[in-house]
Amino acid sequence: MRYTLNLFGYSVDCQLAFPDGKMHIDIAEEDQVSLRAYLRRVLVKYGREPHATDTLEQLVQHAIEVENNMSGHLSEPKLKLPYELQPDIKEKLIEAAELQDMSATQLLIRLIEKKYQSVFGEEA
Repeated sequence: MRYTLNLFGYSVDCQLAFPDGKMHIDIAEEDQVSLRAYLRRVLVKYGREPHATDTLEQLVQHAIEVENNMSGHLSEPKLKLPYELQPDIKEKLIEAAELQDMSATQLLIRLIEKKYQSVFGEEA
């Protein structure tokens, strides 16, 4: 079954399976790449400098440590991008962001990240 999982302030789609009565979570490779990029960006905000060689597992361990040391959850850095959009495009962006429970800027960042990864490769 499909489910949206919120990991460290980042929503990722996954598949939940229950073979032999045990739960397994499967996250698509492209979503893992996006989560890895998100954690590299966010951990810096919380005083952690990830290394380029850090695995997703290491980044998740760092994120858990940070969240355990604070009384809350990690969140996307708030950036104000200098962009101008046509009013109808801006409305669509805002509507799409609201449906995904994120800001328009966060959605735009994710769209840019996905396009960048598709052009330059997985870890470019």
